[in-house]
Amino acid sequence: MAGRRSLLLLGMSGLVGCAGGPRPKAVTPAEIPILKAQATQQPRNSQIRFRLAAALMAAGQCDSAVVVANAGQMLAPGDALGPMVVGGCQEKDGRYDLAFATYTDFANKYPHARGVAAVRALAHLALRTEATQTAKLALARESTLTSLAPEPSTIAVLPMTIAGDSSLQPLSRGLAELLLSDLAMIRSLRLLERIQVSALLDELKLGQSGRADPSTAARVGRLLRAERMVQGVAAITENGPVRMSATVVRGDGDVRAGAQANGTFKQLLDLEKQLVFGLTTELGIQLTDAERQRIMRQGPKNLAAFLAYSQGLDAMDRGDYRAAAAAFAAAVRSDPSFQAAREHQQAAEAAPAVQASPGDVVTVVEAVSQITAPAEPASVGALQHVTTDVSQTITDVTGQNGLTSTLSHPTQESQGVTNVVQTFGVIRIIFRLP
Repeated sequence: MAGRRSLLLLGMSGLVGCAGGPRPKAVTPAEIPILKAQATQQPRNSQIRFRLAAALMAAGQCDSAVVVANAGQMLAPGDALGPMVVGGCQEKDGRYDLAFATYTDFANKYPHARGVAAVRALAHLALRTEATQTAKLALARESTLTSLAPEPSTIAVLPMTIAGDSSLQPLSRGLAELLLSDLAMIRSLRLLERIQVSALLDELKLGQSGRADPSTAARVGRLLRAERMVQGVAAITENGPVRMSATVVRGDGDVRAGAQANGTFKQLLDLEKQLVFGLTTELGIQLTDAERQRIMRQGPKNLAAFLAYSQGLDAMDRGDYRAAAAAFAAAVRSDPSFQAAREHQQAAEAAPAVQASPGDVVTVVEAVSQITAPAEPASVGALQHVTTDVSQTITDVTGQNGLTSTLSHPTQESQGVTNVVQTFGVIRIIFRLP
């Protein structure tokens, strides 16, 4: 992790000489003539090209900045400065959708690149901005949008309605994200981002009861031009049974019965998989063996990691990036293979620095690299309480609830039983005010 956060501009020829050299300074338009001369003298120096591109962007010359940044990327495709300049110019042009695609494409291709945390943060912020703007525009044009045909094979997953203890509400986002990630393993589907759906629901200003109404799902689908919506409900209690269900709603209001999964809290991750497979049947999808295996492999491997991840998503959506980073870090400690938690941790850690230096692509990674201090122990919320109780009341309910073979032999890994108590002892975080 420390290696991935090292200086993006380390070793910059003529600008930053070595690891012990001066920190890179913010680029200014006044440097453009000098940088152009340096680029001519050193045509293979990608760092000079990236700094020139950043200076051009700062001067409002984005057309030239993108050309220069692309030339730099030809020399150093794994350097984060390239997509940060290109994406920054796309944002200046109001194309947050293109910027999001630029950032995520780079992060997916170069997950261990220096500066990738800043790129992930930029992707998150661009998506939030795009989602909010799209939601406002959709509501303003609702009468027009509702008459348009939906995009084929497009699926939107609404936040899961959690019935029961209000302290379990973060699972609304966590379960919806798992459903979305699993369905994304099916190549024939086009999934809308969770933030896009949440932004529209926020603009509609609906409470949880309103969000559970099938007519709401149909309206959301028409506004987002999604062909079908997945609307789920989970009745979860600390010591009692867990009942999960999901319906498929079309934009015309047609509701399919959907899928169900019943079990105990310790089986929550297995129940989610069962729900996904039931949904594919209702969606009329015949899964290939490869798709089924991808779905089974995808996601967290234990319950503790998932609970911390859900807390992180909840904090991230509120813009509380410090709390989100701590929760995602706890999820990674509990399940080091949980890649989505690791990526969200990077974005949450870098977001404050990115927000503090808008458009300053040269120095922002330096600021991000300073975010390395470990958090102090404290509480992440009521889910810690629930998880501890689950670990003390484990019983094997196989066969009692009509579960499929997916759940016939739940493993300790999928339950998160072996480390659930010790993990939640670690993820209690307190933030001291400055």
